[in-house]
Amino acid sequence: MKVLFLHENRPDYLAESLFHGLRTILGQDCVDVPRFDSMYAPLTPRIKSKVRGQGFTLYGLLDDIPQLAEERFFWRKDLASYDLIVIAHIWEQWATVWDLSRVVRTEQMVLLDGYDTTAFFPYWPTGLRRNPWSYFAPVSRYKYFKRELVGEGHSHALDRFLPKALRRWVPMPRNAMPISFSIPQEKISRNGVAKRTRLFPTHIVDEEVAAEVQGGFFSSTGSDNHFFTEEDDYYADLRSARFGVTLKRAGWDCLRHYELAASGCVLCFRDLDKKPATCAPHGLNESNCIIYHDYKELKDRISSLTTQEYVALQEKTYEWIESNTTVTRASQFLNDCRESPAAIDFQASEQA
Repeated sequence: MKVLFLHENRPDYLAESLFHGLRTILGQDCVDVPRFDSMYAPLTPRIKSKVRGQGFTLYGLLDDIPQLAEERFFWRKDLASYDLIVIAHIWEQWATVWDLSRVVRTEQMVLLDGYDTTAFFPYWPTGLRRNPWSYFAPVSRYKYFKRELVGEGHSHALDRFLPKALRRWVPMPRNAMPISFSIPQEKISRNGVAKRTRLFPTHIVDEEVAAEVQGGFFSSTGSDNHFFTEEDDYYADLRSARFGVTLKRAGWDCLRHYELAASGCVLCFRDLDKKPATCAPHGLNESNCIIYHDYKELKDRISSLTTQEYVALQEKTYEWIESNTTVTRASQFLNDCRESPAAIDFQASEQA
């Protein structure tokens, strides 16, 4: 399969992780337009300063393929040679959808939405903030992959106007497709309980828990206040901890879930039972993580675990993260692109 990956060349964990997987699988048959600069080695200090999360985990991992420069030049001339055209950053690239809709087959193009908002393009939840013509872009024709997939009127930002009793009657868009973040296989490190000297990592994203843990470091969502400046130090800290605290941030799906699990921390996920089944992350439940609602409950749950129970939970954690590598996600994505949206079982994906 040959894939054209159109994007805005800016930070977006969903687009970046999916591209990493597609490139790993397809090699030069995955053509990024423009060149996805942050994904290639070496990651320069200047680029690193512009990306999220200090440039950890996803960035600077791919080898450049110089001959793709010829594919990128006048790429529109080669549209017919691609089996699949992925348009990432749909909120910025809606005009490209409109343009290409005139010249490519409907099944040839798919859309990617990595925004934290639960609304589908163009229904921005804070009201009209874009070109009015964007409301006429033919996005409903194409499979629309979204991680913050909630439904119940959120898809059209109707949650601002309709009571919940009425919102549940608003159907999910027929072109909706589930997707989530993923992590490169090389970031997964198996490390048993014997080498874990602490309960939690230094950086704790739950403010209540951070306040209770000696030396705990908390930074609010979107903050540029980081404890670690080097990736090796960050992962060494994660790998020293038995448990990793996480929760809904700007959206339910956060790269931190995957970083903690890849480091062998048993996930402690605050209010996970409140997450809609259709929304990423998928496959997390009481069999592979600890669900809690406040610090006391978390402390009690952790204290009651035997070593054997901890080891079993950690093994389930590794099973979950192994099913969420960038290569696995890209493979699922390619398969889903071949299926009709109606064939995707949201509940099954949640139980997987």
